[in-house]
Amino acid sequence: MKTSLIPALSVVCIFSLSHAQEEKPSSGTPSTAVVIEKQTVVSPSTETTTAVVVPTEQPSNVVVQTRAVSDETLAVLRDIRRIAPEREGEVQSALKVQSDAEANLILDNILADAKDDVRKAQAARLELEVVNRTAQERADYVDYMSRRLQGQVAVTEAPASFRSRVVAVPATTTETIVVPATPAVEVVSPRQPRYYGPGRRVITYRTREEIPPVLLASGQLERVKIAEVAGSPFRNDLVLVDDMPAAYIEPDAYAVSYVVNPDTEITRNDILFEQGTTDFANAYSYDVVVDLAMAMKAPALSGQAFIIEGHASAEGDYSSNLSLSQARAERIARELARFGVSHSHLVPVGYGESESTYPADAAEELRRQDRRVTVFTLQNP
Repeated sequence: MKTSLIPALSVVCIFSLSHAQEEKPSSGTPSTAVVIEKQTVVSPSTETTTAVVVPTEQPSNVVVQTRAVSDETLAVLRDIRRIAPEREGEVQSALKVQSDAEANLILDNILADAKDDVRKAQAARLELEVVNRTAQERADYVDYMSRRLQGQVAVTEAPASFRSRVVAVPATTTETIVVPATPAVEVVSPRQPRYYGPGRRVITYRTREEIPPVLLASGQLERVKIAEVAGSPFRNDLVLVDDMPAAYIEPDAYAVSYVVNPDTEITRNDILFEQGTTDFANAYSYDVVVDLAMAMKAPALSGQAFIIEGHASAEGDYSSNLSLSQARAERIARELARFGVSHSHLVPVGYGESESTYPADAAEELRRQDRRVTVFTLQNP
């Protein structure tokens, strides 16, 4: 239902989604304002989810901010490594890797953030007011994600603040939308990950040269398996999604696969990036990644390896989305390493639009659910 905005009862939490998507905006989509839903307690017996909408004439990825972002915060959100211009050299080195030492050297170069020693030494959390969160929310996120990565809790046991979701409504209204906090609202999963056997995940590439260097190195270290599609046990089960060139599932294509524990899955669709870059779109997105780093450093997870998957929505070029989602997964891995997670325990994988649910011409509020980050614990292949 709709109700007028009551400042005394509403907790406003609005984040920037400007240029947060990597793909081309589709035509014919109604203009919308995008906000993040935020749980707030109205009374001891009534819990609601509040989304505040502001009018705008801009496209659906509209800029909505509650405060100016300082130069210091912008510096944190930017990726100092960017999308590496020296990638060709990394590819050639990875293709020739023959030892674990060489593989680890490649991972050091890509994930250890060696070029950013100063920022690594000064790694610190942003102020709460900058990220529009509370200390309790941070603590709840870290506790839940840590236990989830240990397989101890179900998705339905996530704290209310963690169950936030992105919504879009017509930009012509200034009303507040109040949605009852039911399980159907609180637990949002655009699609279940696609498995090829118990816990096995697969992403394909047209040639071995197109496999990201970090995955070639991980293959040498036996964290992932790399094989031609023709020789894989799941060759007949691969799915050709919309706009996916058939070459990605031809017999001479390459498949990278690995095994995860499905009960450890953590999925977020509110970790956002500036369009076409590996820069975080807002302070909240960055802060959630730091929460994840804190969760991964729990003593019970010592020595555990993790998969970080980047997913995109369907608009735009398939191969470009695949490459950009890989670069963004690597950015997240570098940030996790900067906050103390061993880069040797991180395997970033970009899926592009290969597991998107909605077509390129779907409504923005649907496509946005496909732009997500998923994390699992890695099992022995």
